[in-house]
Amino acid sequence: MLDVVQRTKPLRPTSVTQIHAVATALSHELRRLETRLVDLETRMASAIERVPAERRESARNLIHYVALRQHDLRDLQLQLSQHGLSSLGRSEAFVMGNVVEVSLRVQETLALLDGKGALRELRRLARVRKGALDWDGAKAYLHRHTREMLGPRPDDRHIYVMVTAPSAREADRAWMARMLESGMNVLRVNCAHEDEAHWDQVIRALDEAKRTTGKECRVLMDLAGPKIRTGQVGGARTATWKPTRDELGAVTTPARVIVRRASAPPIEAEGPVLLVEDALFAQVRKGDVLALRDVRDKRRKLPVVEIDGEQGQLVATADKRAYLLGKSRVSVLRGDELVAEGELVIGGASDAAIDVRIGDPLLLTGRDVPGKAPRRDADGRVLRAGTIACTLPAALDHLAVDHRVLFDDGRIEAVVQKVSAEQRDYRLRVVRTQRPIAKLRAEKGINLPDTHTTVPSLTAEDKKAIKFVAKRADLVGLSFVRGPEDVRVLHEVLDKHGRPDIGVVLKIETRAGFENLPRILLEGLVRPPLAVMIARGDLAVEVGFERLAELQEEILWLCEAAHLPAIWATQVLDTLARTGVPSRAEVTDAAASVAAECVMLNKGPYVDHAVRVLSDILRRMEKHRYKKRSLFRKLRVSTLVTP
Repeated sequence: MLDVVQRTKPLRPTSVTQIHAVATALSHELRRLETRLVDLETRMASAIERVPAERRESARNLIHYVALRQHDLRDLQLQLSQHGLSSLGRSEAFVMGNVVEVSLRVQETLALLDGKGALRELRRLARVRKGALDWDGAKAYLHRHTREMLGPRPDDRHIYVMVTAPSAREADRAWMARMLESGMNVLRVNCAHEDEAHWDQVIRALDEAKRTTGKECRVLMDLAGPKIRTGQVGGARTATWKPTRDELGAVTTPARVIVRRASAPPIEAEGPVLLVEDALFAQVRKGDVLALRDVRDKRRKLPVVEIDGEQGQLVATADKRAYLLGKSRVSVLRGDELVAEGELVIGGASDAAIDVRIGDPLLLTGRDVPGKAPRRDADGRVLRAGTIACTLPAALDHLAVDHRVLFDDGRIEAVVQKVSAEQRDYRLRVVRTQRPIAKLRAEKGINLPDTHTTVPSLTAEDKKAIKFVAKRADLVGLSFVRGPEDVRVLHEVLDKHGRPDIGVVLKIETRAGFENLPRILLEGLVRPPLAVMIARGDLAVEVGFERLAELQEEILWLCEAAHLPAIWATQVLDTLARTGVPSRAEVTDAAASVAAECVMLNKGPYVDHAVRVLSDILRRMEKHRYKKRSLFRKLRVSTLVTP
């Protein structure tokens, strides 16, 4: 800002003539600004007409805000401020009304100095102001749209709290009741984990807790979207388990081994997850024993202690340690009888990793090949580049030389040096790593911030999930949004399932999603209710952590301009939810979230405590700040006067 101050040399009026000159210059600049707003509104008339009548004022204001921000207004802002006139800096929610209001203040000055011309302009501005949205009207729009989306306003604050559900096993009725009593207003179910049976179990637990507590809570089902991840590394997958033993070696707690049918979606689990064919799984009963040999040719027997056919999962126990590599033959025993035989395959990611250093060549490929570490000589020089596959080859179709490729939440950054499109091979050079030697493992995220990715936002799995979502959810979250066409496709699918009324949450997590946000919002306004989630984790990887604060502010401003609720997400009070003790930085971050309409917390053993702490922070902060406005609540500090 210093360069702006130095560049701007406002007139210091000392005479009527100079005052007139300053006011006239400001009047002309504001009139040009008003004309720009009207011009863009005229050009976007067909887009505005597509929006339902009750939301058209919001669409119009969004267009005005985009027009306003297409020009550098810093000099004009300084001129207005230095002459004691109103500012354009808080005009997000009612752009035309604020521009006209500032113009009126300037014209009132001119009217005192210059009669008829200024009076005519005053009358014109008064007519425009009469039809323009004002602050009170804009605030009413935003509050109404927020309630339509997120439900009745919480009793003790304006801002809503969203909590991500843990596994169906943990998210029982008691867990839900604790969350509701702590202050949860929206439950987020992540469709990337578990399956329909688990989701239904979670929602039924919430319904029971709502009846018990009398609390309201809406359900957001967050579609997984396309997952661009690293492929298998180091050949066959490995798994091991061991029981807990006391000082004398006696088993105190057998190891738990989860076995799922092959068609079941992947899950998060602390121990090993094994897969069997669906036909074999259907024959297993509680009390059966799974018999196998591990890689050391040791005989191991796993008694089945729990089984859930709907969820496609069983739990077996083991009182001896075992090691598996890739897959193993398994027999199902019922007493002395052999019931069935088949293969037991290790699910989940392998623990194998590729060592990566700055300067290393790395081959990224769309071919289905196992990842390999680079081969080095005795001095550590690379003789052969390492290889890593991409699980979604179509995402690489537009990858080009000099494009960046980010792995594992940005911990490893590489740049494309050569493209062999026919083979879907891309030679990269590593330019940054979080540590001197970074570990690149299977199933880690890949971000392509410079690449125009044409992979659809809705996958086949998402479309399958929407059938369930349409029956059980209040809101649906669309991941990987990059343009208005992604929103249109979601609307079409929801129409097929008879849910045009379901609220849509647009997750902004890519560079393209941010850059196209005005167009995305206009398309979303065609089918309200609508909200925006600022997925700060993925967005930071895409645009760079140093730009995240700037971009999240811009997203908040655009949402306010469209009178849409914004959801502040990713790692809010994350340390508190996981450990029970917050970090200083995350408390400050939680306080800043008061600029949004909803704040999302992730799961953790202390998440109910985190909800209570967040609620307290929000209650306090919303008395001090609303959007960009300081409310000047009385400070509890010394009056400086000694009593």
